[in-house]
Amino acid sequence: VENPGFETGTFKVYPGYARQNGDAIPGWKYEGSVGINPVFAPKPKHAFSDNGHIPEGRQVAFLQNCGTLSQEIAGFEQGKRYRVCFRENARHNNAPDRNPRLRVTLGGEVVVSEHAVLPVTRIDDHTVPYARVESAVFTAPRDGAFELVFETTFPDRVAVLLDQITIEELPEP
Repeated sequence: VENPGFETGTFKVYPGYARQNGDAIPGWKYEGSVGINPVFAPKPKHAFSDNGHIPEGRQVAFLQNCGTLSQEIAGFEQGKRYRVCFRENARHNNAPDRNPRLRVTLGGEVVVSEHAVLPVTRIDDHTVPYARVESAVFTAPRDGAFELVFETTFPDRVAVLLDQITIEELPEP
């Protein structure tokens, strides 16, 4: 996975939407209100990453309301088994009961079913780590590249936070 912790690229225009910061998240394609937090202008501001300890580095991706974040991943081998692992959190935004929904596909196959993403702690508490998610097993149907897609599906002023995305090859059963 290229730029798995979203540390490549620094956004300076608040609140951190990609379309306002050069229209790119290095290594990733996106649709909707997607970006990187915190924003460094002139000091870190966390419009979306308002709770939880960022697992890798200083930045996370956010998907606000309905949107996608995707990347073509090469190197899969036919018949081998893989798992997607990542860290997730939800923007608290003083509304911890209004939770975003996320699903993950790899090669068009659902590997993490649609689910509610909950804030890991209260607003402005950055001590609790993001939740770790491990996908269902994906068996590559052929050699080559497959698209990894994170998709949010709830449009009510909510945001999913993502970081530390990896794909692990699993041993033979």
